[in-house]
Amino acid sequence: MPKAKSASASRTPGARPGPSEPSEASVPLALTAAEQDLLGRALRFLVNVQAAPFIARARREGYAANEHREGWRLFKLAAGEQRPLEHLFAEAAVEAASGGGVEGAERMQLLREVEVFENTWFPRTRAIIRRVVQRERRDGFEAAFFKHLEPQPLGSTVVMSVGTYLRRLEGLARNSDGDAKKVHKTLAARGLTEAKVQQVRDLLAKLEAGAGAQAQPPRVPAAELTRAWREQREGIEGLRDWFNDWATTLRQVFPVNAQIQLGLTAVRRTAAAGVVIEEDVSLDEDEGADGEVTGAEPRVG
Repeated sequence: MPKAKSASASRTPGARPGPSEPSEASVPLALTAAEQDLLGRALRFLVNVQAAPFIARARREGYAANEHREGWRLFKLAAGEQRPLEHLFAEAAVEAASGGGVEGAERMQLLREVEVFENTWFPRTRAIIRRVVQRERRDGFEAAFFKHLEPQPLGSTVVMSVGTYLRRLEGLARNSDGDAKKVHKTLAARGLTEAKVQQVRDLLAKLEAGAGAQAQPPRVPAAELTRAWREQREGIEGLRDWFNDWATTLRQVFPVNAQIQLGLTAVRRTAAAGVVIEEDVSLDEDEGADGEVTGAEPRVG
């Protein structure tokens, strides 16, 4: 097995912004691929660590019964065990209605245009904030602007994330704070003019109007769905921190094969020139060009 490449040197540690908060009318319906991988690896760890050779070693590093119970508690919360089936039916109704009067290829094209805007202006805005806001304030400013806001996969959630972004942008325009005015002015100078913003508003309006035309009111109150969604999000964040804590500790004491069996290290096999390469990869690290394997033993999610 070739020696794994460390991703720690290439990644900047820091808080990861969470996904956009749901509105009263809709709720995010799916976990991201990274979150699903987190659940899978956490489950593998929780089940396999109970084997005698593993638990004895882990116990010497401080992995006690209370930590094991906490891992299961967070896993169940993150997996949505506490959510009644009625919630899932209600969410499915929202998802089914999200196409509304805009169907098929037309709806997909609108979603792609919204996604292009998101992929273009989310990172640009973050970089501009880091550039123009006063150094002592920029971390807090960035965290506030992107709170519960991160790029979403193509689908109904991208509509919510871009809608949240536009509301934050409007907040910058109305804000009397000097740094907020700088960020807004710079974004406009870079091409995010009011005309461009209006184009995106029109795209969102088409998608949302279609959804509203056919949506059936869920039998579960929207506020209850929102509360349950937030609880599950908290479970995912808690599970990620718990798993990263123990993965960091136990990778130092278990050999690679044991790490893989416990889910502490993920493996991807890539055939290149007839050679199978096995290396540790991040759950949210992108693959390099032409199937290049990137990342090793990083944080999960």
